[in-house]
Amino acid sequence: MGAFADELRLERQSDWDSWTFPQGAVIPNADGTIGLSRIDKDTDAGLDARAFQHASKSQKEPIPGGIHVVGSGTATADNLIDGRSDTWWQPDSADVVEDWFVEIDLGRMVLAKKVRLTFPDTLDVKPFRTFSVFINDGVRASNTRDVFVFSRVGQVTEPNTERVVEYDLETVVTGAATGEHLTTGDGDTLRFMRTQHVRFVVEKHQPNAALAKIEVITIGDNAVLGSVERGGGVRGGTDKGNLLGLVDGDKNTVWTISGTADWIDSGHWFEIDLGATYWIDEAYYHLRNFRGDIPGNFELTTSDGSEAVGLTQNRIRSPFDFLHLSTIDNTFTPPRSVFDLNFSSRKARYLFLRRINVPECSQCLLTTFTDLYLFGQGYVADAVMESDFIDLGGTKSIRRLTWDADLPPGTFIEIRSQTGDTFLIERKFYSKSGVDISEAQWNKLPSSQKQDIVEIQRRGSDWSGWSTVYSSQDEVFLSPSPRRFAQLQVRLGNDDPDVAPLLRNIVLHFDDALISGGVQSRVLPREAAFDSLQSFTYVIKPTFRFGDRGFDRVVIQVPDQVGDVEISVGGDPVVPLAVEMIADSLRIDLPELIQRDSVEVMFQMRIQQNATVFNGWVSVVGDPLQQGMRPEDQHSTTVFVPSVATGGALIRAVVVTPLMTPNGDGINDEAQIRFALAKIEATSPVVTIHDLSGRTLRIVAAVDGGHSWDGRDDGGQLLPPGSYVCRISLLADVGERTVYRIINVAY
Repeated sequence: MGAFADELRLERQSDWDSWTFPQGAVIPNADGTIGLSRIDKDTDAGLDARAFQHASKSQKEPIPGGIHVVGSGTATADNLIDGRSDTWWQPDSADVVEDWFVEIDLGRMVLAKKVRLTFPDTLDVKPFRTFSVFINDGVRASNTRDVFVFSRVGQVTEPNTERVVEYDLETVVTGAATGEHLTTGDGDTLRFMRTQHVRFVVEKHQPNAALAKIEVITIGDNAVLGSVERGGGVRGGTDKGNLLGLVDGDKNTVWTISGTADWIDSGHWFEIDLGATYWIDEAYYHLRNFRGDIPGNFELTTSDGSEAVGLTQNRIRSPFDFLHLSTIDNTFTPPRSVFDLNFSSRKARYLFLRRINVPECSQCLLTTFTDLYLFGQGYVADAVMESDFIDLGGTKSIRRLTWDADLPPGTFIEIRSQTGDTFLIERKFYSKSGVDISEAQWNKLPSSQKQDIVEIQRRGSDWSGWSTVYSSQDEVFLSPSPRRFAQLQVRLGNDDPDVAPLLRNIVLHFDDALISGGVQSRVLPREAAFDSLQSFTYVIKPTFRFGDRGFDRVVIQVPDQVGDVEISVGGDPVVPLAVEMIADSLRIDLPELIQRDSVEVMFQMRIQQNATVFNGWVSVVGDPLQQGMRPEDQHSTTVFVPSVATGGALIRAVVVTPLMTPNGDGINDEAQIRFALAKIEATSPVVTIHDLSGRTLRIVAAVDGGHSWDGRDDGGQLLPPGSYVCRISLLADVGERTVYRIINVAY
């Protein structure tokens, strides 16, 4: 992290070391840039076999994939998975042919489409002429030992002379389940086999023969693998100690559901968080050991992490907007165990699966999930990284944030900031599967089912919270300043899987604070009546230290126009040099530099929104550096409107012309419709005119902030004399509010 005079630069690989990011999804490159990884189709699982680990009966610690067993030629066996054709494995000609074999452990189970053998073809080294290829899906034949049963998938029946030999792999599907995007029906074949171990066996002694490569071509990279390492995980309603078996790529670890009660009561659901958002177009899961009338009908949904509106499904699913993927009906005989779904590419970070309640199921239901895989192609669609708390080395005023990046069309980078001065220490407790649990739950778990306690440095109450997104690559710093500490959040993503952004650097530009001890503020009174003209006092309390520059300009963010502004410094009235409203802020220039006293600003205004916050800044006239003020106490710069907070009328001060004469003489030709709204989360108000039967005649549009009706319907026809209903409606987060008034029309 480079700091030069008045800036802090993040642009070297080491500058990102303290950041938290989804491992393997966000890539810190050697040149200091930050990019996104990708998942692909038709990948060779042998090339990265060593990057995956799995449990072993022979060792306490997980073992990596790679060359598992070699009968002869140990020194050259690694050449089989180095991706090169000019290196090879060659058994020792002095060894018996029974030892001429090699076995690859892919480190995880994959859905393999083919095994491709590449032989050298030189004057001195030739392809093997007789051999067999075997595979195993990783399932042990013994509960106590690493013993595996292999199936032959390829064998040379005639002496081989080819340099490249391929064996396609297929799985026959039994069971006639139905569901959207389900690939095949009963008796059809899937284009892959479950594979973790591949064994190559030479059947006849052949001097000067060798094998250059064993490639295991798969459906593609499984996005589920690495979910926990990326900060995601899996949670579910039952068999919680085995949930990790759904995302570990090990077919020996399983998750089991049993019982026939409601899916919520039985806990027959799970939700996987990938830790980042991927483009996916294929899902696969496998059931086994099912008993009962129905092995399980299931619904699958996915979410890209967008927040949901309203309640989530029975409050079990996370509060995100989920998109339906498929409803699997598995009530047929025989039931189906393998499910492969292909669909249009979609963004997904979360997958939620639940059992569908089936009333006919009367016997005990028992179903075991061995694995769930997600595949796709393209760069990571969305990932978030956060800095550690950045110590600025003292209280600093951050002026600007700049950043540089490559942003191809269809990509985006969003940066947010927050600042503060104090910290708290929080202890977190996690199950083995990465689920956040309570301390009491953690204490009850055996050590094998829980992770170590994690102590996390949390932001104190003086932290600002995340700013809005920086809208340009050179912008005024959006978080309160000066502060001692800052934190940054970067979101990288795309709307096109073929492109990705590349972040080159982030720079914070800062100065020493104008008032090194900080500036506190409060507003009085703390409560106000709705839309009532009222006097307020904004108190500014700086803490000066030797060498501080001081300030002579005050800016206060206000919700409306202000009037009757008065200033006092150290308790004495002063005449300001200038008082001006700039957009939503009141700006005051003081007659002299303030270097020791407090300042009070008195003004009058109306408030229509509950919990109105008055933020403030001080500066020196002519200098762009601004120093933010901190509330003296929690909410001390917030004014509350009790009548709004307690659900009072949201549509207020309604004034509607009771009688109109639309005869074109310019007198009372229009009915004026005026009202005030409490400022809450709401849509725009809708004003409509109805006859006494309730039929809508006119929708009245707002003009210059108000509404007026000319006595005509939506077709432009003058309505006959009579009484009409004016309806003013507002749809807010607390519900719909409606006010009615009568307008009489006469000629």
